[in-house]
Amino acid sequence: MLCILPDELLLITGVTGHVGFAVLIHALRAGHTVRCAVRSEAKAAFIRSRPQIKALDLPRARLNFAIVPDITTDGAYDEAIRGVSSVIHVASPLATADSVPRELHQEYFIQPAVRGTLGMLEAARRAGTVRRVVITSSIVALASVDQLEGRERRPTAVQPTERAGFRPEPYESEFAAYAASKVAALKGAEAWIARERPAFEVVHLHPSFVIGRNDIATTTAEAMRGTNAVILATLRGKKMGCNYAGATVHVDDVARAHVQALTPAVPGNRGYILSTRARWNDAKLIAKRGFPEAVERKLICSSGSVGTVNIEFDASETERVFGFRLQPFEDQVRSVVAHYVELRLRRPALSSIGSSMAMNQPLRPEIAAV
Repeated sequence: MLCILPDELLLITGVTGHVGFAVLIHALRAGHTVRCAVRSEAKAAFIRSRPQIKALDLPRARLNFAIVPDITTDGAYDEAIRGVSSVIHVASPLATADSVPRELHQEYFIQPAVRGTLGMLEAARRAGTVRRVVITSSIVALASVDQLEGRERRPTAVQPTERAGFRPEPYESEFAAYAASKVAALKGAEAWIARERPAFEVVHLHPSFVIGRNDIATTTAEAMRGTNAVILATLRGKKMGCNYAGATVHVDDVARAHVQALTPAVPGNRGYILSTRARWNDAKLIAKRGFPEAVERKLICSSGSVGTVNIEFDASETERVFGFRLQPFEDQVRSVVAHYVELRLRRPALSSIGSSMAMNQPLRPEIAAV
């Protein structure tokens, strides 16, 4: 059970994304007082308007916002971090289906990821009140793109202590540029920690493909963004011409781990993998079994296909330290499909099995949605 002092303040970035919003909801339910760093007042208003936020019926003091228009500028987080005890830094650029020109990969992916992370660490050091910073990294910082895409065989499970090598430009895809940004951000953070020896601890979390209900999405088009798109596109009949690593994690588990990583019970200055094994095409049978009426009404189908790269990430230490089992691929798929059907029908999704809906990009999707 979390022990939260009444005057403690938690800063969270990236709350307008899939993972970040789930982290916010989990933190508020756990009793935290939260300040969200967002790019504009409009973003703050959007978060305040979400039904999941309104349902919590929070006192105004429990949730506030700091406007940070550009995370790459010097001192970007200095005001936002005033009086903060803990930080969860989720914000980072994501792959967006090859819409960013190659000549802008450095500016769009690498620079914001590195400067945003190092800027947050510097702000935490200057603030003098921060005890722990939790950073959303990714499995792409641990294993190479060639291994993730199946061009290089990986015979053993990837460990949280491994590090992928940094690949300079040019990048063949947004996914490769995204991966390079996560590698650079992790390497930069670890070098900064070794050099500066801050008074606070840092925890890096390494999610794989994040799957599950996206409460930021209000339309089926928005639901098709992110890694959920791999499942939903398959269930809409798309035959994809590429393979994806068979490594996924439920968004609820990612959110839970981020909040739990703030506690002293989780050793700091370490990284933890968040991943389960998956076969992407299994989503078709899971959906057919769990949502027969949706299949009958042709809201989803089983004619699509996607290949799976056999690669394993060892999350055993994560489960031991955090004390819970990561939800399997079946639960992840149910969560995604339930939300998609709900959006199609504009009412609670029809499922004979039920779905993981408690709390809760595409097809070069992000690994850690933000």
